Amino acid sequence: MNPAGDWRYVYASVRGVAHASAAIECQDACAARLVSVLSMPESGPLLLLAAADGAGSAARAREGAERACQLLLDELATRLVSTPPNDWNPTLAGTLLENIRTALAQDASTAEASFRDYACTLLGAAVAADHGFFLQIGDGAIIIGNDAGYQPVFWPQTGQYANETRFVTDPDAGDYLQCRVLAEPIAEIALLTDGLQPLALHYQLRQAHVPFFRPLFQQLRAISPAGCSESSIAALESFLDSPAVNQRTHDDKTLMLATRLDLPAGLEASAQANASEPPSRPIPPVSEADPAVSEADPAVPETPLSERLPRDANGAEVL
Repeated sequence: MNPAGDWRYVYASVRGVAHASAAIECQDACAARLVSVLSMPESGPLLLLAAADGAGSAARAREGAERACQLLLDELATRLVSTPPNDWNPTLAGTLLENIRTALAQDASTAEASFRDYACTLLGAAVAADHGFFLQIGDGAIIIGNDAGYQPVFWPQTGQYANETRFVTDPDAGDYLQCRVLAEPIAEIALLTDGLQPLALHYQLRQAHVPFFRPLFQQLRAISPAGCSESSIAALESFLDSPAVNQRTHDDKTLMLATRLDLPAGLEASAQANASEPPSRPIPPVSEADPAVSEADPAVPETPLSERLPRDANGAEVL
């Protein structure tokens, strides 16, 4: 049996053009892991995903983002793997956050650095056969595909001013931690940092921008075999660093995509529909009054996106 079950997934963090021009490293990070659910071995692996965006003003932004992602995956594996999904609940998120904060504080003490030096946002997901556990602090977005289409689990958190958000190192971080548990199969899931929000989200409707996700999931579902390959990661990195993306955002960009084929018939059909059905109506322009978006319209033409992806020897698009 394939240890990946029937999950196909890919993830990458790419430096934005603003950081590249200033010779600053990418301050985003992401990580993924597949683990067995001890309480339900017949249900297949549990997919764990984490993404983080280090604060631009933090001295160890990249290190903090990378460490937070790994700590979150460790916590999810420890807390959820031996717990039946029916017993998952949002109160677990507070414990996870406190353990992550404690570990980061210890890192700071060992390095003789400030706790604030590790400031970062954090998004996480654990997806089992028929349950999903999601948490977030700060901006960025978690998008799920189910029988209702593509939907954001939470809306990105912003502060009092534009480009201000919340971080795991904030003294009141627990007050802004969001967690949601869904007792339903998840067909597709994406995690992204704020660098991709102008392309992936529609601010007026507070919804996922379907034309961004549709071709990416469609290509991911066509990959064989299951799992995540180095070639897929390289292709995603190339896409994230393409002119079609860079002309719309100058920030660092993280994107994680996962889809699976071992779904109930109804949900399988909805996943296929998400990948092929056009939007029900045109996307209107974003209001200039919305301080959270810098572009006039988040829509990105589908053809340039897909054409930027590499092709195999037969000319077929690959992700």
